[in-house]
Amino acid sequence: MFLRTRPMQHITKVIFVVCSLFILLVFIPVAHAHEGEEEDAGHLIPHQLDGLHITGGVTSILQGTSGIANHGDVTDFSYTLDLNFEAPVSKTGKVVIAFEAGNGKGVNDNMPSLSISNYDAYITEVNSGIDTPGVVTPSVSQVYYEGKYFDGFLGVKAGKIDVHACHDDNAYANDETDQFITGMFVRSTGSIFPELDTYYAPGVSLTLSPSEMFDFTVTGANGNGSGFEDVFSHAYTAGQVNVKPKFLGNDGNYRFYYIYDARKYTEIGSGKTANNNGFGLSLDQNISEGIGLFARYSSQDDSIDENLVKSSVSGGVSVSGKMWKRDNDVIGVAYGILNVNDKSSHAAANPGDEGHFEVYYKVGFSDHFTLTPDLQVVTNAGGDAGQDTITLLGVRGQLNF
Repeated sequence: MFLRTRPMQHITKVIFVVCSLFILLVFIPVAHAHEGEEEDAGHLIPHQLDGLHITGGVTSILQGTSGIANHGDVTDFSYTLDLNFEAPVSKTGKVVIAFEAGNGKGVNDNMPSLSISNYDAYITEVNSGIDTPGVVTPSVSQVYYEGKYFDGFLGVKAGKIDVHACHDDNAYANDETDQFITGMFVRSTGSIFPELDTYYAPGVSLTLSPSEMFDFTVTGANGNGSGFEDVFSHAYTAGQVNVKPKFLGNDGNYRFYYIYDARKYTEIGSGKTANNNGFGLSLDQNISEGIGLFARYSSQDDSIDENLVKSSVSGGVSVSGKMWKRDNDVIGVAYGILNVNDKSSHAAANPGDEGHFEVYYKVGFSDHFTLTPDLQVVTNAGGDAGQDTITLLGVRGQLNF
């Protein structure tokens, strides 16, 4: 049994705090809902200010672990703030500015796993730098121009962008603030493909949509250091084809992408500098009203010493609460495996493929507030077959405005 006495104390603390948060937060949307009878009652800020569209959200995640070796179990909390501004600059284009801030790394600095257990906190940590306790450092995570031309045939995004979100997206496993919390169920990058050093970077993404059945996206960015120096020296590029068939009237997306990463890597055996190459599939299919399936597969060059994972596979199901008359509720279940690159000098002495299981129930109290109990189970953490199974119990609170 991996639930020992000390870890059970952490799980008990989590349950206590979860219940306290539940009681406290349930009344937040209720209070806002009675503050006014105008159309925007419930919003913390107006959504429109002279053409400026404003949206935002606060994500709070509490997680406790059980099974980390040497009494390393913890109960940690993190929160992040996202604030987005959009303003039209022409009939076909707009400028987008996104601010990001937060505090707390969550359990990430205690987990020995290859895939991040709290991906929301990780992104904010890399982008904003939240190493100093008690200090919140807002940063401009994205600032870019977005436009559509020729009746939507050509889409353009240029500036400081989320490069990794331009491919490998998914209808049911893509948003760490609303769906799965584990990194590998948000996107493959980070669990297999190395992320950009500062996550966001200057780049350009072009999308061609010749018909309702196909999209073609090409993205290029600077992968070098901060992303703002020597912008053409180490390119990070990705291309994706999205096929969008309808099966019995149900929507689906079948994405095929390729990544070329010209940052400096080390070739196993020769020690020479090499580039990294990878490809992947990201599929989602609605099979009936309220039920959707998803799957991912990705692979990268196993001759690169820094590549601890050579391939990954994952899949799952999303079930809407509409089936039991809870329109804002969602159940998500996913399982995935990270296949270890045992050729790498960084591989564990006793390598074993890392497994991830996650299940969540998102309770929607309103269009603006959700509370999501979440369970994760990690096997062979860090690609080490000698690691005990690790269990994480947590809850995510999401307030959108």
